[in-house]
This record gives sequence, structure tokens and C-alpha cells, in this order.
Amino acid sequence: MTRVRIESMGTSLPAWWQRRKGSVAHAVTAGRRCLAASRHQPADVGVLVSAGVYRDGHVAEPAIAAYIQHRLGINIEFQGRATLSFDLLNGGCGMLNAIQVAGALLQSGQAVAAMVVAGEANSDRRPDPASAVARSGAALALELSPRGGAGFGSFAFQTHEEDVGLFSAVVSLAVPRGRLFVRRQSGLEEAWLGHASAAVDEVLEREGLTRDQIDLVVPAQISADFLSRLPTAIGIPAAKVADFTASLPDTGSTSVFIAWQRLCAERRPAAGTRVLFLAVGSGLTLAAATYTV
Repeated sequence: MTRVRIESMGTSLPAWWQRRKGSVAHAVTAGRRCLAASRHQPADVGVLVSAGVYRDGHVAEPAIAAYIQHRLGINIEFQGRATLSFDLLNGGCGMLNAIQVAGALLQSGQAVAAMVVAGEANSDRRPDPASAVARSGAALALELSPRGGAGFGSFAFQTHEEDVGLFSAVVSLAVPRGRLFVRRQSGLEEAWLGHASAAVDEVLEREGLTRDQIDLVVPAQISADFLSRLPTAIGIPAAKVADFTASLPDTGSTSVFIAWQRLCAERRPAAGTRVLFLAVGSGLTLAAATYTV
């Protein structure tokens, strides 16, 4: 089966002067930059999936994807082409989930191009200090790969319910317009690290690869301490693991692909490079995917 590749990317990076910019605005900024770098026109995007966790005004319906689609001007008229847009949430692993789903729709011939996008920003007027997130956005344009073997390979998603209490979020309605409370317990990073090897094992087995055959690992940029311990946890040398924690904070669901764009901007990987994307989230959930440049 023809693989699905990343055709273009766009990001909206954390910045102090954007401290009032909401999650939708960050997603739209990333989406516009993605479209500007793409060979596809907005009308070509037949599927748009939003995977961001933080939601402006704690909106549940309609889907945040519909707001993003409208502001990007993607097939918003009743006549002509149509775009299927929907939200797919799975914490910090959501963008990989969305890529797998959007990719399946591309492979079925239901669209020429797809966009996966996420925006993260706590828009509470007086946010709980422990519930802040580095505001950001990330967007990917996906298409069927024109080159055999290039693109996304296998995916693996693992949830460990025994550790669910280590990372939780709730919107309190006791506060007007609601207030978000995110709680990360001690031992959260240790739990992710403890489960990471199993997720890597699963995705490599599905793809028929060994650890030695992986050229790059692009993980969520959780913290400098997390990244320093990750190579040992997954059994892949530190020299292969992208670590931008000196300049990039943890941005939640957008983290993996903000790191990927940073890596590509600094040194574009050569064709044939095998990449392992690794995301972590609440649940506790870990997601891994293989990608060949």
C-alpha cells in the first residue's frame, strides 16, 4: 500500500508577545504557514483533523476543527468541494492518532490532501498556575507519497490505566466561564520512561525493524531530565535522539512536530532516513510511529 508522507509543515511557536493568543489562533497560524509551504491549494484539503487538547472558552461543540477550517478558508461554501473536519483528542499523543486516521482516508482515495493541526493555549482569564502550557500550534499537510517506501510506516498506541492518576485535567464550573485544572503528580516522567520501551518494541516489531536501523528519534520535548534519561529507557543512543529542551518548552500535543520542524530546519535528513516519532500523554498513553524520509 502507498504510504502517506508529510508534504509541508507549519508551526506557531511560544513567544511572550503572544501571551493572549488562543489555541484556535495558534492552530490557524500554523495552518496558514503549512499551506503557504505546500504545493496544494486550500481546496485540495479534503480532511482536516484537530488534535489540540486546550480549547478556547472550554468549548465542547461544535468541533474546534470547524473553527480552524473556516478561518483557513478551506472549502467553506455550500457548493463545490467539501472537507470533512473533526476533532480527535488523545492528549499529547493526539497528532499521531490523527495522522493515522487521516492517512487511512487518503489511502482509501477519499481526499487528495489532508491536514492535521493542533493548537495549545490556556485561555482562562486567570489561569491556574499549575495548568499553564507553552502556547503553540503545529500543522502538517499529508499526501500519498510519490516515492515507494517513503512516509509513515507502522503506529503503536499503548495505554496504562494503572497510572491514570498521575496526569489529570478537569474544568471546574464553579468559576464563571469555567477554569481548567491540570495536575501532574510526582512519578509521571518515571512512568512514561518505564513504559516507553514497550511502545518502541511494538512499533519496531510491526515495521520489521531493529533499534540499530533507526537513524533518528524525535520525542515529545517533556523536559531536559526526561530527554537525558530517554535513550537509556528505549535502548537507542543519545546521539540519535533529538533534544531541543534548551530552547523549546513542553508544548503538549504539538511538541513532537515542533521538534521535527526544528530538526529539519537545522539539518534536513537525507532521503531514506528512518525516523521514530515518540509521544506521551495522559491516560497514561504512549504513541510511536515510524517514518522514512
